[in-house]
Amino acid sequence: MGRVVLCYGSLGPDKGEVQAMLEGHAILLKGDFKAKLAVAELQDLRTQEDLLVAHTRQGPLSLALGEKEAALWLKKILHPPSLADKLGVSKSLPVHLAQAHAELKRVLDPVAPKYTPLAQAQLAFVVVETAKDLAVLQTLARTRPEGCQLWVLRRKGAAAEVKESEIMALAKAAGLAPSKTSAWSDTYAADRYGRARS
Repeated sequence: MGRVVLCYGSLGPDKGEVQAMLEGHAILLKGDFKAKLAVAELQDLRTQEDLLVAHTRQGPLSLALGEKEAALWLKKILHPPSLADKLGVSKSLPVHLAQAHAELKRVLDPVAPKYTPLAQAQLAFVVVETAKDLAVLQTLARTRPEGCQLWVLRRKGAAAEVKESEIMALAKAAGLAPSKTSAWSDTYAADRYGRARS
């Protein structure tokens, strides 16, 4: 989930109260006027006191986000977090891979210098594409150490052999609840699970 601010804004000839949302690679505006602005197309993006301002194809953009929030939006747009950042992976964090899956290794190898056994892990990753992978997830959910968060990578779309609902049901049965979702790629989505609150 991105950042959401209710504010006064203007875009070209339109102006009024809007809900401004910074979502991934776009700014969404809803309210007195609507727009979807790709951040890659924003020109001369900067802060001006309490405003976030830019030039767009639809005309000048101005959002009265507040000085602190405008600076935060500018930083997030100019320096977006990497996928590893969104996943909470760092070089000092013990990470466990349930499988040596190419998609996991592509993202995690550059930031996880070495993988650890499950017993020492604070984050564990598993890819669930088949019924066999569900069995791996079930074992992982039952044997993970207390406090270890599980990231479950799943295929998107109707063609996925294992549905998100099946993964969630298995996790719930193991006493886990989803706590975060991250877009991984065009093919995969990732959901983080932790101990469900009683």
